[in-house]
Amino acid sequence: MSSFAGRMKEYSTMSLDRFDRENLHSRAYFLSHCHKDHMKGLKAPILRRKLQFSRTVRLYCSFVTKELLLNNPKYAFWEEYIVALELESPTQISLVDEASGEKEEILVTLLAAAHCPGSVMFLFEGSQGNVLYTGDFRFAAGDVSRIEHLHSGSRVKDIQSIYLDSTFYDPRFFQIPTRDVCLDGISELVRNWISQSAYHVVWLNCKAAYGYEYLFTNLGEEFNTQIHVNSLEMFKKMPELLSYVTTDRRTQIHACRHPKAEEFFQGSRLPCGCRASDGTPLQIISIKPSTMWFGERTRKTNVVIKTGASSFRACFSFHSSYLELKDFLSYLQPVNIYPSVIPLGRTLTEVTQMLMLMCRNQSDQAATVYKPLGALKRCMVKRPTYECRPRPFSLFDAPEAQ
Repeated sequence: MSSFAGRMKEYSTMSLDRFDRENLHSRAYFLSHCHKDHMKGLKAPILRRKLQFSRTVRLYCSFVTKELLLNNPKYAFWEEYIVALELESPTQISLVDEASGEKEEILVTLLAAAHCPGSVMFLFEGSQGNVLYTGDFRFAAGDVSRIEHLHSGSRVKDIQSIYLDSTFYDPRFFQIPTRDVCLDGISELVRNWISQSAYHVVWLNCKAAYGYEYLFTNLGEEFNTQIHVNSLEMFKKMPELLSYVTTDRRTQIHACRHPKAEEFFQGSRLPCGCRASDGTPLQIISIKPSTMWFGERTRKTNVVIKTGASSFRACFSFHSSYLELKDFLSYLQPVNIYPSVIPLGRTLTEVTQMLMLMCRNQSDQAATVYKPLGALKRCMVKRPTYECRPRPFSLFDAPEAQ
């Protein structure tokens, strides 16, 4: 859950993923993706009125995010104020003070964030240095080294500040299995269940309206089927996914959702009904993808575990693990790192102190060694070891335990 207030210290006249309070006075807005905790104030009447009297204020996002946003009638008023930008295409933007005419030029580049459809990071380059806002993201170790626009020639760009998705910057989430590993575990469970009969079905109990398309596409391919959803309207904006979903409830894999009023009673009950079209009772198991739940376990566990007679939890993360975040930060070596999320059970002071140890100015005693990494050179730093506040358990095995 994002706790970012919307403003960056370096470029304080624009707002990212927050549209209320002091952000109402911003000269430009940026939306990293369409999840509610990044959209506070986006449909407020007061912001709508501001737009009506402005000639220059715009909202910048990816093309997919634009389509998803405008698919919801509550945000339709944004249509004439949205500017969709191509990925990896640096774009110059003028931040104009409409009262004084003062103008600040800034270069922005959208980078894929691998969090959900349309999600991006924003790289800003201007008079106050290079600043990276990650939004929510999931990078595996080494992914950052392959992003061209974070490099100048063969060297990593000088990054002044990173505003970081620190959801799992906690040793409890030291290592989270990759999505491929998690998919294998889920696929095995699905295969063993639906192969028993045509009346054995699986319900993917997904909490968000979208973001699980990786599961849908891969399970659809694996079992040559479509995933049942409540509506195709949203997926019409993502044609590459449309063939994997259906509103025909006769399929054996479901991701339909309960109405909010029924969430308390849902349990493992299939939202679209518990009987087949011929009246035969369905044999249902539910699989709930999650990560935080696994981090709260008191012992190391498997990727998929049984939590009830017909219910399962599957580890599936949209955010980078502690180890992946350390790899990301060690590679970029920013001067400053600001957490956008406070990990569950931590305080802002704790996570800020932990991140300070990954900042460039905390590595004065470290020896800098340049190592080739493909066509690029990666600047690696041997950092001093440090102790975080003790935590009794890790989510999955740390390297020394493997």
